[in-house]
Amino acid sequence: MNMPTTRPGLRFRPLVWALLLGCILTYPFSPAVSRPPGDKRDYILVINTYAESTPWSRGIIADITAHVEQIENLELYTEHMTLLLVDSPEDIRTFEANLLREYGKKPPQALVLIGTPAALLRNFINSIWQDIPTIVCAEQDFIGPDKYYLKRQPIPASEQVPLRALADQDNLTLLYSPAYLDQSIDLMKRILPGMDRLVFIDDARYVNRQTEHDLAELLGSKYPGMKYTVYSADKIGIDQLLDSLSTIDVKQTGVLFSSWHYLKNMSGRNEIMTNPFKVIASSSVPLFSLRPTGLKSSGMIGGYVYGENEYSDRLIATIDAVLEGKQPRDIPFYTLAGAQPVFNYPVLLRHNISPNACPTNTLFFDKPSSFMERYKTEIGVCGSIFLLFLIFQQWRIAVLRKVDAAHQKEMETQAKYSHLFNNMPILYMQERVVFDAQGTAIDTVYVDVNAHFERSFYPLDEVAGKSGSTVFPESMPQFMPIIDIVLKEKRSVTFPYYHKPVNIFYEVVICPSYQQDTVDIFCIDSTALHNAQKKVDSVNRKLALALNVANIIPWKWNLTNHTILCDLNKAAKMAAGMSLANNASLAVDEECYFSKVHKEDRERVRAAYRNLIEGHTEKVCEEFRVVSNESGHWHMEWVEAQATVETRDCDGRPLSLVGTSLVISERKQMEQELLTARDRTEESNRLKSAFLANMSHEIRTPLNAIVGFSGILASTDEEQEKQEYMSIIESNNTLLLQLISDILDLSKIEAGTLEFVHTDFELNKLMREKENVMRLKTDQNVELVFEQRYETCHVRTDRNRLSQLMINLLTNAAKFTHRGSIRFGYELRAGQLYFWVADTGCGIPAERKDAVFERFVKLNSFKQGTGLGLSICRTIVEHLGGNIGVESEEGKGSTFWFTLPYVPGKQEPAKIPAQMLQAVPTVEKDKLVILIAEDNESNYRLFESILRHEYKLVHAWNGREAVDLFNRHTPHLVLMDINMPVMDGYEATAEIRKQSADVPIIAVTAFAFASDEQKVLSSGFDGYMPKPINARQLKTQVLDMLRKRMTLI
Repeated sequence: MNMPTTRPGLRFRPLVWALLLGCILTYPFSPAVSRPPGDKRDYILVINTYAESTPWSRGIIADITAHVEQIENLELYTEHMTLLLVDSPEDIRTFEANLLREYGKKPPQALVLIGTPAALLRNFINSIWQDIPTIVCAEQDFIGPDKYYLKRQPIPASEQVPLRALADQDNLTLLYSPAYLDQSIDLMKRILPGMDRLVFIDDARYVNRQTEHDLAELLGSKYPGMKYTVYSADKIGIDQLLDSLSTIDVKQTGVLFSSWHYLKNMSGRNEIMTNPFKVIASSSVPLFSLRPTGLKSSGMIGGYVYGENEYSDRLIATIDAVLEGKQPRDIPFYTLAGAQPVFNYPVLLRHNISPNACPTNTLFFDKPSSFMERYKTEIGVCGSIFLLFLIFQQWRIAVLRKVDAAHQKEMETQAKYSHLFNNMPILYMQERVVFDAQGTAIDTVYVDVNAHFERSFYPLDEVAGKSGSTVFPESMPQFMPIIDIVLKEKRSVTFPYYHKPVNIFYEVVICPSYQQDTVDIFCIDSTALHNAQKKVDSVNRKLALALNVANIIPWKWNLTNHTILCDLNKAAKMAAGMSLANNASLAVDEECYFSKVHKEDRERVRAAYRNLIEGHTEKVCEEFRVVSNESGHWHMEWVEAQATVETRDCDGRPLSLVGTSLVISERKQMEQELLTARDRTEESNRLKSAFLANMSHEIRTPLNAIVGFSGILASTDEEQEKQEYMSIIESNNTLLLQLISDILDLSKIEAGTLEFVHTDFELNKLMREKENVMRLKTDQNVELVFEQRYETCHVRTDRNRLSQLMINLLTNAAKFTHRGSIRFGYELRAGQLYFWVADTGCGIPAERKDAVFERFVKLNSFKQGTGLGLSICRTIVEHLGGNIGVESEEGKGSTFWFTLPYVPGKQEPAKIPAQMLQAVPTVEKDKLVILIAEDNESNYRLFESILRHEYKLVHAWNGREAVDLFNRHTPHLVLMDINMPVMDGYEATAEIRKQSADVPIIAVTAFAFASDEQKVLSSGFDGYMPKPINARQLKTQVLDMLRKRMTLI
C-alpha cells in the first residue's frame, strides 16, 4: 500500500526501488510502510480508487492533509487502490487483507472514499467497521455491481443504486462532483457556431467509460445530427492522438478532454502515466476540458466547470462536522452548484477566438489588467487628495455662509422683537424699584413702556422718570408687596388684577429685569376670558345639575398615568366602593375601576375599551354590572357606559378618553320583566295550542262514548246491556261536564273576572259532603277517610271555591290511586286553615313537582283530564290569600296541601222544625204536581222522561205563561228556567212569590258560575240545578225539596 504523507507525524515510506519493485511483482497494489497497527493514534483513513497521481484525487488528498496538520493528536493515512491495475476479485481480496492487517485493530475516526468504485469494498468495510462515519467524494451519485468496475464498463440505469438510498444503512454522506456534459456541449457550440462533430478524449478508467455512455445518450437525444468520435488512451498512443487532432477541422469539430491515463511497461512492470495532457493541449486544436484541474497552466482553452475551492471548503467542513460527533447520515448530500464557463484568456486569443463570444458570466484566467487596475493605488491617492480639497472648500464656504446668516438673523431678530415689543397687545412697563432704609420696596420709577401702554394710558415722555405712586396711586398697595417678593426671591409672580378706573381685568406678570433693582411688568387684558369663565361656570353648574338629575356620571380616563377621574354621585361612589362628599371628584386607578366590574362582564368591557384605544371602533357603548360592598352588604347595579377618544399624540395614539356612565338598574329590571313576560306568553301560547289539541281529544273522547252508546241503546233489548250503556253514558256526561267547567273557569281567570263570594258555613259539614260525593268516584280497593280533628268549625270564605278546591284535589288523588287510602282533612296553624289530601298512589318525580301547578301540564298523558285542575286550584288559593304545594315521593304517594286565612264565621241559628211552626200538609205522592217552565222542547222532553212516572207535570213555554199556570194549577214545586222569552225566570219567580212564599222553586240554568248560583239563591229560589241535567241528582233534589215542605204518603 502507498501512503502519501505531507505533514509531520506521518512516516514517509522509503523510496527504495528494489523494495518497491518487489512489492509490485507480488500484487498490483503498492503496500505502505507504516507503524504497527496497535501503535496508531486517532486517524482519518482516505481510500483513493484512482491512481496516486490522478490530478482530481491528488488535490482532494492535499486539501485534507493540509487541514489535518492543524489538528492535534490526529493523523491521516491514505491508501490507493489504483483501479486501472485491478483485473480480478482476487486483487480486491488482497487489498482488503492488507487493510485489515494495517487498520483492523483500531477503526479510523472517519473514512473518506474517493470515487464510486470504492463500492467494491462496501461489504468489507461494513464487516470490520460497522457504522463507521463515511464521506464519499465521487463523480457519480450511484453505484452498481462489482463486475462493471472490474471490467471498466458503464452501469446500466436499471442496475444503478442511488447512494442516497444507502445513506442511513452505511452511515455515509456524498460530495458530488458532476461532469456538466450538457452545459459543456452548449458552451462549445457557442464558441464554435459551426460545430457538427464532437471528439471526446479519455482513457480506460471506469469513470470515463460511464461518461462516454452518458455523452452518447445526450448527443443522441439533444444533438441527433452531431458526429461523435472517442479517442481513448487504451486504444491509441499519444503520437497517434496528436496526428489525428492535427487533421481535424477546428471550425466544425469540437474537442472535449476528460483525462489520459495509460499503462507503460517499465522494467517488466506496468506503470500508469497520468500527465500527458499538456502535450495534448499544445496541439493547434482548441481543447475544451471537462474538469477544472489544469485549466490555468495546461494550455487548454477552457470549459464549463466548478470552482475547486468551493468543493474543498465543503469537504473540510464535512470532515469537521464528523469529527465533532455528527453522523454522516444526518448531513445532507452536497452537489456543486457554482459551475460556470471558465477560459484561459491567452489560450483563447492564441486560437483566434474573441472573448466577446464567451457568456457574460465567464471567468477568465490570466486576463491582462487594465490601466485602472495597474495604477489603482496612485489614482486612489490622487483622488482622495482632490476630494479632501473639495471638502475643505465646501466647509469654508458653509462656515462663511453661516456667519453671514447669523449676522442677518441677528438683525432680523432685533427688528422683529422691536416690532413685537411695540405692537403686542400687552402692556409693558420697565420700572426701577425704590427702597427704604430697611431694604423694603416702597415705590417705583418708570424707565420704559411699549406702544400699547402709550395707546392705553400715557406717552413715554409723560411717565418716564415719574414714580409709580404718581402715575397709578391706586395700584401701588397691591403691586409693591409682590415687587418686593420678586426681587428678594428672584422669581416671577403672576396674579390677577382689576383696574377699576377702566373696568378691565388684567393678568399681571412681574419678573426681575436684566438691570439691577429693576422689574419688568406685563399686563394682559383678560376681561374677555374672565367673562367667558363666568359663562362657563354658569353652564357647568347647569350641566352638573342636569347630569345629577339624570344620574349621569361624566368621567375622563388618562391613558398615560392609567387613572380615571370622575364626578362623584351615587353610582360613582358605588363603583369606587367609597363614600365621599357631594360635588367631589374621585381619581380611581384603572385596575381598581375594573375590579368593581362583575367578573362575567369584565373581559367584555376591557375588550370594548381596547378596541376603542386601538382604533377599531369610534365609540364605546357597553352595559355591565358593578359590584360594591357598602356597610358590609354586597350591592350590584347595572351601568351603561359610553366613551370616545378625547386627545391623541402626534402619532395618532389616544392619550385620554372621555365618557359618561348611567345607572340603568331599573331599566334592566324592566327589560328582564318584559323578557320574562314574553317567555311566559310564548310558553302560554305554546301550551294553549297544545291545550286546543288536547281539548279536541278530551271532548271528543266522552262525546264518542255518549254518541256511540246512545245510538246503540235503542237497538238493544237486554235490560242489563241498557243499564251498562246508560252507566257509561252517564259517566262520560260527568267527565264532559267537568271538562266544560274547567274551560269556563280558565276563561274567567284569563279575563280577570273570577268572582269570589264569601259566606259563613260549617266546615265539617262541607268536608262530609265532599266525602260522600267522592266515595262514588273512588276505586273499591281505596279507603277514603275524612280525618275530622274539630267537633265544629265555622268559617267565612267562598264556600263554592273551597268545594271546588277539595273536589279537584280529591278527584286528582282518586285518578292516580288504585289501592291503599286517600285521607284528607284540615287543621288550624298560626291563624291559617291548613288543608291536605294525602294518597298512596304512584307519586310524582322530584324533577316534575314544580310543574304540576302549571297550566295544561299532564304528568300522565294517558289519564283523562285537561291539565287545568291544579292550575285553577293555585289561582283560587292565591286569590283567597293562601299558598298551595305538594310533597311527594315517586312510588309512595303524594300529599297536596293548601292554606287559607282563617276568618271565623257566624254560627247558623238552630232551625225550628217546620211542624212546630205550622201544620205540615200531607199529600199523596201520586197526586203531586210540578210546574216546568222551559222554552226548549228538547229540554222539556228530558224533564218529562225523568219525572213523568212519579209526578203530574204542567208545561209553560215562557215566564208569563208560567205565572198564569201557577195561579191556575197551584203546583207543589216549580222547575224554572232562567233564560226564557216574554218574561225570564227571575221576573216570573218574583211574580209567583207574590202569590206564595212557601212553594219550592228550583232554578234551572245553563250558567254555571258561582256568581250565578249566588244570584239565584238570593232571588227567591229554593234550589239550583245547572245544565246539563243529571237525572239522579234532579230526582234527589226534587224529592228532598218536597219532603221539607210536606208529608208524602
